[in-house]
Amino acid sequence: ETPTTPNLIQKSGCREVNSMNRKARIALALTVTFSASIAGMAQLSAHDGATGVVKQRMDGFKASQQNLKAISQLMQMEEYAEIAERADKMRSWGVAIPDAFPAGSGGGVSDARPEIWEDFAGFTLAASNHVDALDGLIGAAKAGDANAVTAAFKSVVGTCKACHMKFRKM
Repeated sequence: ETPTTPNLIQKSGCREVNSMNRKARIALALTVTFSASIAGMAQLSAHDGATGVVKQRMDGFKASQQNLKAISQLMQMEEYAEIAERADKMRSWGVAIPDAFPAGSGGGVSDARPEIWEDFAGFTLAASNHVDALDGLIGAAKAGDANAVTAAFKSVVGTCKACHMKFRKM
């Protein structure tokens, strides 16, 4: 059976849209990878001299950053099971974030702003928003939906940025 012209156009259009989506995912992944690399360089010096809960939370954020960077690369390869696994690790840390900031644990080598303790409810809400965004990423990855993974990944990155803008010294 010979395909009709509208069917060819429709199929061709799908390829073009998928190609554009793939290009957008690659551009997003490269942007996140570059941003994470820059942030990682700044964190290396911040970890010098950190001890106790401050070092533990710095290590938690560094692991989360590494997972986010890996996810951005895994998106290009459409490795959804690995994306879900890494997002779940980030989720576990996201749930633990508020407990990693006990009263009096700011100052020194910590990048934590006083606003964390001044508005602990807002800080806890920011961590909860991060967990919710990760739940979306995990669900999208388990469904194998490339567009949903991209959208959920952007949401996760957005929660990181929102929290850092308000609660982290830059």
